[in-house]
Amino acid sequence: MQAEIITIGDELLIGQTIDTNSAYLGQQLGSIGISIARKTAVSDKESAILSAVAESFSRVDLVIMTGGLGPTKDDITKKTLCQYYQCGYRRDEAVLAHLEALFASRGRLMLETNQVQADLPALCETLHNAVGTAPGMWFDQAGKVLVSMPGVPGEVYHLTEERVIPKLKVKFPLPTVEHRTLVTLQKAESLLSRQLETFEASLPPHLSLAYLPSFNMVKLRLSQVQQGDAVASEGDIDLYFDRLQQAIPEDVFCLGDIDPALYLSNYLIKNQISFTTAESCTGGWVAHRLMQAPGISAVYPGSMVAYANEIKSAELGVDPEIIATHGAVSEACALAMASGVRRKFGVDLAIATTGVAGPGGGTKEKPVGFVYIAVSTQNGELCKSFRLFGNREQIIQRTSNAALWMVKQVLKMPTDSAA
Repeated sequence: MQAEIITIGDELLIGQTIDTNSAYLGQQLGSIGISIARKTAVSDKESAILSAVAESFSRVDLVIMTGGLGPTKDDITKKTLCQYYQCGYRRDEAVLAHLEALFASRGRLMLETNQVQADLPALCETLHNAVGTAPGMWFDQAGKVLVSMPGVPGEVYHLTEERVIPKLKVKFPLPTVEHRTLVTLQKAESLLSRQLETFEASLPPHLSLAYLPSFNMVKLRLSQVQQGDAVASEGDIDLYFDRLQQAIPEDVFCLGDIDPALYLSNYLIKNQISFTTAESCTGGWVAHRLMQAPGISAVYPGSMVAYANEIKSAELGVDPEIIATHGAVSEACALAMASGVRRKFGVDLAIATTGVAGPGGGTKEKPVGFVYIAVSTQNGELCKSFRLFGNREQIIQRTSNAALWMVKQVLKMPTDSAA
C-alpha cells in the first residue's frame, strides 16, 4: 500500500524549519508495509492545501498531513479541511477538559484562542494528543483516509505511535513487515555492495537488502514482506540475516538499528571501562556522542577540548618539542594527547583526535580532512591516520565514527545486538 505526506507551513518552504517529520513517518509507515509514494510541502494557504489534498487522493487512499493546527491565525488546516469535506465544527468536550487540565498544571491562563482548539471538523474522529494542545484528526470518507497532525515533532511521534499506527492496522489489509539491521563502519557503500553481490543474488523474492549510508557508516537493513497468512517457504529472515553477517564478518560493528556511539557507550558501562577524550579537530563531538547513554557518568569523568598548542602542552602534557618537530596534526601528537588525558583523568581508555576539519588550514602534506586518531589503554595504544572528505561538519562526523571503530578494534568488542 502507498501513502502520501503533505507538510504545511511557509517555514518549511523558506528553509527556516527542517522537515524531520516526513523521515520519521516514512520509517514508521514502512514498518507496517505502507510506502511513501510522494511528499508535498505547501504554504499556509487554503488553495494550496486544497489542491494538494485533491491531487494526493487522486493517486492514493491514505494521506498524512502535518502542520497548521495551532491557535494562531496562520494555522488554517482545520478550516481548510472543513471546506474540503463540506462540514461544520463540533466542540470536543474531552479535548477541552484536557486543555483546561494542561493549562492549570502549567499555572497558565487558558485564552479563548486556546479553547478553539477543541473545535474540530464534524466529520473527523479525534486523535487524542496527550503531549500537546492540538488534537490529531482522522477523516475516513469513501474508503479514503486523511490523517491530520500538528507539526511539532514530539507530538507527531506520540500521535503516530499511539493513535495512527493502531488504526491503520485495523483499517487496511497490510502485509507483515520485518526488518533486521546491522551497522558497518569504515567501508564504502560501493565496496560493501560488491562484497555482497553473491548474497543479494541468493535472496528470495520476499526478502530485500537496503543500504543506508551516512558519514563513513552504512546500515544494512534486511526486510521481509509477508502478505496475509502466507508463510515464507524459501527461508526466514533470521537465516538470511546470519548469512549476511557471515558474508562481511570483519565489517559488522554492531547488530540492530542503533547509533554505534550508543552501542559503544552501553558496552563501556556494562563492562565498567572508564574513558575520556582529548579532542582538537572534533571539538568535543566524540565525547558528546558517547555521553548520551543513561548511566554514562559511572565510567565518564570528563574530557578535554584542546585546540591551542599551548593547551595541548599545559593540560595534556604534550611535549612542545613534538609539536615543533612533527606538528599538532601528527601521530606523535595524537598519541601524546591520548596518553596524557588518560593519565590526567585516571581512566582505562582515552581517545584523541587531531586534524584539519577545514574549510581552511590545509596544506599539501596535510590537506583538509587529514586526521589522526589515537586510542590509549593500560595495555597499549593505537594511532591511525585518515583522509576524510566533505565539509567541516561532515569531516567531524566522519572522524567521530572512525574513532568509534578504532575503539572497537582495541577492545576486541563483540557484535551482538545487546552490548
